[in-house]
Amino acid sequence: MVRPALLVSVFAALASALPASQGPDLGIQFEKRADELPTLKLPYATYRAHKYDKVADIYFFRNIRFAAPPVGDLRWEKPAPPGKEDGVQNGSYGPSCVQEVPFGLLGLSGLSSTPFGDITNSLVNGVAGDMSEDCLFLDLHVPGKAVRNPEKHKLPVIMWFYGGAYVFGSKSQLTGLIGDFPVLPLYQGTGVLKASGGNVIWASSNYRLGAFGWLAGSTMENDATPNSGLWDQRASLQWVQDYIHLLGGDKSKVSAWGESAGAGSIYHHLVAFGGQQDPLFSKAYLMSPAFQVLPDRRGTLEDTFQNFAKDAGCAGGDIACLRRADTKKLQDANRILVNAVEGGSNVGPAPDGKLIRQLANVEYASGNYWKGIESLIVSHTSNEGELFAIPAVNTDVKFDEFIRTNIPAYTQPEVTDAISKQYPAKGLLKVRDRLKDFIRDSTFTCNTRDLTEAYFGKTYNLQYSVTPGLHALDLLPLFFDDDVPIEIFGRTVNVDLLPIFNPFSTAFQRYAVSHAVYGNPNTDRKLVGIPMTVNWPHPTRVGDAYSGVLDAGDFGFKLITDRQNTGSSGSFCDFILEVGKAATNLKGYAPPGSFMPSALGRQVTEQEASANYTLSS
Repeated sequence: MVRPALLVSVFAALASALPASQGPDLGIQFEKRADELPTLKLPYATYRAHKYDKVADIYFFRNIRFAAPPVGDLRWEKPAPPGKEDGVQNGSYGPSCVQEVPFGLLGLSGLSSTPFGDITNSLVNGVAGDMSEDCLFLDLHVPGKAVRNPEKHKLPVIMWFYGGAYVFGSKSQLTGLIGDFPVLPLYQGTGVLKASGGNVIWASSNYRLGAFGWLAGSTMENDATPNSGLWDQRASLQWVQDYIHLLGGDKSKVSAWGESAGAGSIYHHLVAFGGQQDPLFSKAYLMSPAFQVLPDRRGTLEDTFQNFAKDAGCAGGDIACLRRADTKKLQDANRILVNAVEGGSNVGPAPDGKLIRQLANVEYASGNYWKGIESLIVSHTSNEGELFAIPAVNTDVKFDEFIRTNIPAYTQPEVTDAISKQYPAKGLLKVRDRLKDFIRDSTFTCNTRDLTEAYFGKTYNLQYSVTPGLHALDLLPLFFDDDVPIEIFGRTVNVDLLPIFNPFSTAFQRYAVSHAVYGNPNTDRKLVGIPMTVNWPHPTRVGDAYSGVLDAGDFGFKLITDRQNTGSSGSFCDFILEVGKAATNLKGYAPPGSFMPSALGRQVTEQEASANYTLSS
């Protein structure tokens, strides 16, 4: 979902002259000249490090291609292997993926076609850097010791997937926006590497966005590849499996981190092929896993695809036509698609009958998820719904209209009526509170409950409640780096001037990094200093709530009972699951053998619940 814009980059320096460590074929090579940065030789290309931070002893490799450009016949297909590139690549080329500002998600879709919308999109596109369909690149931040002697190290790896409502974002937004300095020290792994004591490798990758990465529906299932963005992410994880050893990394110790859409993607990787596909990571940190519930493969999802195809000049949904279309034409159609829904979204991970067989929460509830995960951190903020409760929904009638817009028509009126009753219009619960609670539950916190129940005893649960507790604000302490200079109103300041935020962020990072390295956030947590940290246990059930949840708040860290993702009472996560079951069963989308009856809507037999389920080609 939406989060603050993001970035990368610190000081440049020179590399020391050191002997080659991987031989002449593959791996790291140092030149004889002392002022030359090392190169990483891969089977298909050679990449020179972008820069070296001598103080932190970190090498930065930028814009390593992990897949072929997804253009022409490769549009809406699984990422193909990268082609051969001659010469030494310096990392200067690596566009962000084509993207749009989701005005519609914020209830401002009317702005998308105005001069203000054009200006805003231009600003976002500017901070994202150059944009292109040719965007499947990844960055690496590697401790110097691993670069110099990769054969002597097997460091854990963190792979970062950014948020952005599946329609905008990149691995390196805002890099060098003002001179050589980022606006905020986000999406850069230096703070994380320093918190680890130089004992992890940081990786981050792009993935296709909007219509380019997340179209679904029956035509896509038959003639192309739905959920292309998920396949891109898997390709970057596969690159780590294939090549990270050349940089002293351990492919068996990969931790996937993501926020919002990035975390929602990780949530779906764990149910890929009904939980039968190794996700290529053993640990994960999911921050506010988010996505729109999009169950209707042959209905709404297909309609979204057909509308996009028509706007792109390919009425009827001819994939061959779309693959020949001009990028600008596709981008214009993508803008229309992204803003077609007021207060919601029509793209993101969606059932396709194969990679994602059905709604993910139903897969978790039916036991169809990857069982080989070692450990997870699962988190949400204390005020997830605030940013997305659009002002236009200001009466109970409009609340009901909002629900009908975001719930498939074939479930109505039974399911929509049940939602209205579950989030009642009475007492002190005002319309905005109803909306915030429904968005919080259906889009964010109940996803954290799905994971906690599925992996009970393997999760560490976190609530980020630093005032105002808005969605995405937990990115600030995670990426904090007190050595990154920031330019404010023409003056360069150093973020270590924030004496309160600095120790809190360091403690926050140490929990996260300890989990990535050891599978336990307590093993190397910060034990001395203010704020004091506490031992962070696995949660236990207290009725429908969880106790033993770490609260990261205004006054530091404490353990709480979290009532924002409860079951049959409180936040109604059992009810949200029933909505998912009904949306699956009533249209016949349940995979054979995984039928789960729903208490909502018309009751169907197991055979009826699977009547329209077909494997995508």
